[in-house]
Amino acid sequence: MRFANKVVLPIRRDLWMARWVYFTFMGGWGFLFPFLNLYYVSLGLRGTQIGMIASTASIVGLISAPVWASQVKRFTNPRIFLQAALLCSATAYLLIGHQDAFLPILLFAGLQSVSGAGILPLTDSMAVTVSREAGTGYGSVRMWGSLGWIAAVPLSGWLMERLGFRAGFWGIFLALLLSAALLFLIDPKQFTDHQPAGEKPQGGMRLAVRRVLEDRTLLGFALALIFVGFLNNGVLQFENVFLSKMGATKQLISFAGILSAIVELPFMLFADRIIQRYGAHRLMFSALFFNIFLRLTVLSFPAIVTIMVVRFIGGISFSLYTVSFVGLISERTSPGERGTVLALYTVTIAGVVSIVAAPIFGAIFDAIGARWLYSFSAAGYLAAALSMWLTRPRRVAAPLLG
Repeated sequence: MRFANKVVLPIRRDLWMARWVYFTFMGGWGFLFPFLNLYYVSLGLRGTQIGMIASTASIVGLISAPVWASQVKRFTNPRIFLQAALLCSATAYLLIGHQDAFLPILLFAGLQSVSGAGILPLTDSMAVTVSREAGTGYGSVRMWGSLGWIAAVPLSGWLMERLGFRAGFWGIFLALLLSAALLFLIDPKQFTDHQPAGEKPQGGMRLAVRRVLEDRTLLGFALALIFVGFLNNGVLQFENVFLSKMGATKQLISFAGILSAIVELPFMLFADRIIQRYGAHRLMFSALFFNIFLRLTVLSFPAIVTIMVVRFIGGISFSLYTVSFVGLISERTSPGERGTVLALYTVTIAGVVSIVAAPIFGAIFDAIGARWLYSFSAAGYLAAALSMWLTRPRRVAAPLLG
């Protein structure tokens, strides 16, 4: 009866459906993302070419993000845009999986990025709205993405060992289709910005940039993302390739891929409580500092077991980072600004940095291998932590609730 009440009540229904959406679309990512660069390497692509694919996708995403942000606000039911993004992204991934040459992969990766640029900002904005109306935290929704990742990654590794890399592309295709279908079960109002009576919607990337420039803490956070996005790029691109070169099988790599997510599950909820008590800024600073230690550990003791242990422990810092990322922006923006500012951080800033960083660190990987990429990553987290410390709030900002 208690479970039935949760389903029957509209807001509880929306909350549970939002959780299942995160489970399916992030589970879909788990089918492919840990193995994508391994697929490229298996086709004979060099690190520089892999970096160019990532850079091109970032350029396209950078151009697409403002379009998503502006167009969504013009319609009373933005849900259809998220569904379209998921469907188009699913199709593009399937097309990538049927290519075996650099240029076609480059083309379809760019097409995927057109739709992919809208997925995270729209889902995160919806999740914040739903969780607040339900009286819970964003982490209680986001943790279901980690659960989906845990379910999908080992299954994908097992399938790829037996059926090849295309099994992962079919997995993400089907999962994103299921996510788009589940969105029909969430009230369309959860995809719109809830404005106080008489207040006009605030939108546009230009206004979002101005909002960040006027807030020293948001500006410091933007600088932190630039440092991390640039100097951590090499590890993100090539850590699984590093594991493979040290002798790890696809099944072992898939197991390594879920170690962090296992720890994330309880810590996503724990992070919600920490934000309520200490604020998102302190939580973000702690996560950045923790990652310095983790990167230096792998640099000092490069081995499969080291990376496995670090990934397991890293689930703590990832949980703190992910929840505080959305929390910090939500605390310091109004509901009408939230979606566009999230797009600015998750797509525009990340995209600009990746455009430059991906080919550079692809060339560095070709030249010196993967181990020393961890030194660059540690330096990036150190610079980011310093940026956050210097721009910390002079006093705790009251959340602007929608």
